[in-house]
Amino acid sequence: MGITASRVVFPRAGEVAIETVELPEPGPHGLLVRTERTAVSAGTELTTLLGDNARTRYPAYPGYSHVGVVERVGERVEGFRVGDRVLSMGRHQSHLLLDLTPTRPGGPEYAERVPEGLASEQAAFAILGSVSLHGVRRAELQIGQSVAVFGQGIVGQLIVQLARAAGCSPVVAIDLVGPRLEEARLSGADAVVDASRDDVEASVATATGGRGAEAVFDATRTPKTLPVMMKVAARGGKVLMVGSVMGTVEIDAFTELQIKELSIVGCFQPAVPLEPHHFLPFTQRRNRQTFMDMTARGQIRIDHLITHRVPYQEAAETYAMIRRGGADWLGVVFTWD
Repeated sequence: MGITASRVVFPRAGEVAIETVELPEPGPHGLLVRTERTAVSAGTELTTLLGDNARTRYPAYPGYSHVGVVERVGERVEGFRVGDRVLSMGRHQSHLLLDLTPTRPGGPEYAERVPEGLASEQAAFAILGSVSLHGVRRAELQIGQSVAVFGQGIVGQLIVQLARAAGCSPVVAIDLVGPRLEEARLSGADAVVDASRDDVEASVATATGGRGAEAVFDATRTPKTLPVMMKVAARGGKVLMVGSVMGTVEIDAFTELQIKELSIVGCFQPAVPLEPHHFLPFTQRRNRQTFMDMTARGQIRIDHLITHRVPYQEAAETYAMIRRGGADWLGVVFTWD
């Protein structure tokens, strides 16, 4: 017998609702998963809600950071059993039907067992964690390298922690919102810069002893930070675009880019391979496993970043809060108990 699931939907730009959908019994290669927690990817989901991405089609179903418990297992599924907690890229939905058919177009849907000792709400941030980890891998960070991170939402906070784990110093966190900078210190930032009142270029120069940041990360929703990022970058530095930066911006191609010999690097986590190669062994799955393992061992901290644990029925109010700006929230988790 099937099941009636609840899910969050954006019926059209700017609108949020809850609707129901009927799910069939899982097929031979299917998993039925009861949701425990889903993490809100504020940048991507706000872009979808507001229609800032021309590719968005409505109704749109947000979410891609899902943790739940396996309730039913198809007869041909191997490696999972009833009661397992799994991470998936499921939407904000009370129950998911995951198709693990090997011949499915695009391959089996993603499902990963959550390590013992890792809370479901912590594991729900592993997808965003893999976004951050991919950016750090693209930077090819070195011990003692100076780093600046623009934007201290979840992705920016995790980049700060991963840069510290890679041995970088100093790590400078930059944002417009004071409370987020306070959390950035707890994430391990050596220095913080309030871009709403501080001279960002001068502050980064001071923190790095005048040389600038050798790796500069963008974890915002706007490309307008790029010219400033290029100014704070050290000669020969890398500027890495990790956030959902929709739109265009004008840059100084000669003075900032060419004379300083900067590299501007796009970081797009879905471009990470699904299958390993000896030249590129870090797949999407491996990045997520690595992030969950680091979190379970205490090398990455999530708890101080979660400001809101919200019943999914309050999705409309939650997205309204997100639209008002980041002054009173950071990490948002929908609960599905």
